[in-house]
Amino acid sequence: MHFTSTLLGFASIVSVASASLLMQRQCTGIFQPCVTGTQPSACCEGLTCTVGSPLGNCMPTPGVCGVAGTQCSAVLPTNSCCAGLSCSGSVGVCQ
Repeated sequence: MHFTSTLLGFASIVSVASASLLMQRQCTGIFQPCVTGTQPSACCEGLTCTVGSPLGNCMPTPGVCGVAGTQCSAVLPTNSCCAGLSCSGSVGVCQ
């Protein structure tokens, strides 16, 4: 009985983690087009859909710093990561 409870608990944790990862993958990443036709798609956390950007449409949200794990880019002239964090690469994450 204890084994079954443990197994069910583990399965539910795995299910919640998988659902979380799936939700994160459904957003549009940095520099990716976020307008298809007339409907904007959701940019990932910390990004905003900016129409007419030369680098792409999902860009760091102006005036909002990126927390750890937020997408960023070292090719941008300003650091979009919060104080104490830096961007891990040309198209990376705030760490």
